[in-house]
Amino acid sequence: MDNFSLSLTILITGFLVVFMILLILIGVIKLYGTIVYSIQHKEKKPKENKKTEEVVEIPEIAKVESVEVFENSLSGEMIAVIAAAVDSMYGPGKAKIRAIKKTGSRKNAWRSAGIADNTSPF
Repeated sequence: MDNFSLSLTILITGFLVVFMILLILIGVIKLYGTIVYSIQHKEKKPKENKKTEEVVEIPEIAKVESVEVFENSLSGEMIAVIAAAVDSMYGPGKAKIRAIKKTGSRKNAWRSAGIADNTSPF
């Protein structure tokens, strides 16, 4: 009976030690995950894009009342060229330009042209 009692004590002690270490490891991993998550998702101050309203005189074919322009991004001449291109594409007075923004295109221009050429209908 003495061997059985000793074996049972060692077995229970072993289980308790293993589960305590397991709980400590779970706590450490959760704490580490929380710290890493808070560091990665720390709120960064967004870049302030100062918007200005700019009225540009454009010939009668393309009218633009006011265009939102990001500071230091486009000159008045570029806005006029874009407005004239839009007007020539859609027809006189059929389109209004409300904002001109740079797109964050990730694709290569040659790749996009190749895709458009190869997937266009006959």
